[in-house]
Amino acid sequence: MKNFGSKNNETINTDSENLSAGKKHTGIIIIVILLVLAAIIAAGMIYILSVGKAYDKNNTELIAVEISMGSSDDDIANTLERSGVIKSASEFNLKSRLSGNRGSYKAGSYELSPSMTMDEIMDQLKKGSSGNTLRFTVPEGSSLTEIAEVVAAAGSCTSEEFLRAAAEGTFDYEFLKDNDITGEKRLEGFLYPDTYDIYADEKPEKIIERMLKRFDEIYSDVLKSADKSIIDKYNTFEIVTVASLIEKEAKLDRERPLVASVVYNRLNKNMKLQFCSTVQYALGKHKARLYNSDLKVESPYNTYKYEGLPKGPIGSPGKASLAAALSPADTNYLFFVVAAAGDGSHNFAATGDEFGSYKDEYLASLAG
Repeated sequence: MKNFGSKNNETINTDSENLSAGKKHTGIIIIVILLVLAAIIAAGMIYILSVGKAYDKNNTELIAVEISMGSSDDDIANTLERSGVIKSASEFNLKSRLSGNRGSYKAGSYELSPSMTMDEIMDQLKKGSSGNTLRFTVPEGSSLTEIAEVVAAAGSCTSEEFLRAAAEGTFDYEFLKDNDITGEKRLEGFLYPDTYDIYADEKPEKIIERMLKRFDEIYSDVLKSADKSIIDKYNTFEIVTVASLIEKEAKLDRERPLVASVVYNRLNKNMKLQFCSTVQYALGKHKARLYNSDLKVESPYNTYKYEGLPKGPIGSPGKASLAAALSPADTNYLFFVVAAAGDGSHNFAATGDEFGSYKDEYLASLAG
């Protein structure tokens, strides 16, 4: 009998053998890839574990290292490498990133050794150099006089020395060009509220320079998203003045653009702003309650007495208030009053009648 299927069987067997060989080949490739990946991961782990070891554990010499104010993490790593304390700046940066320490190092004068591990060096840089640096925090809305008191409390200089430097120092910034105020108040509103690390013996002019530089950084950032109609109509000095009013009047960030809209709407209608915060500033002291006699105080900062913006800023605005002054909400509001809720919020109104109703609610909440 003829075997009609023999040729087909041979073809099937050949195909099966080829398929089997293909699978084996693919399996080998996968195994090779896995082995390579395992080798890479192992090498990476070995490298990561090796990073952080002492550059020279036998060299206990103490090396003076100066970390300048304003140094970035990369600057610090490069300084350590140049000083001979660590072997590699890139390894130090990697170790800093892995340990979550980036951005936590302090300026100052240190004595470090090549025998120290990177962890030991990083711990020292985070603690700061003993007795060599000071830290102070300026709250948002602080006046220049209040800032001087904060700096003095940190132990750097007296408030009088700080105010004298503010009045007489030379500070070359474009944002100060539109300011025609002389004396210490010429910098009111431009010393950015933030936390600062300074040298214990740092001159007040240098401290002020640092705060102005910080303002420049923040303002340049928020300026990117500014309403063009605002920057076309108002100069930087006027915008910062508006921001200082927002900072004093608004407690909630979501309300800052609304307060900004009230300011600009009233200015556009030639209405007096009538902001209590400007009267407080004119009085030179904070009062829990203002009386009619207070509203008559003679001062270019009294917006109950004079139309337009006060003579200048009444405090240092934070980023949210600067952003609101540059990008106000689009409203027809002309009034706002503290809400009866007591959570720091306000009620905003477009008419005097509506405002009067909200004011009555607030006064009733005080009485009840």
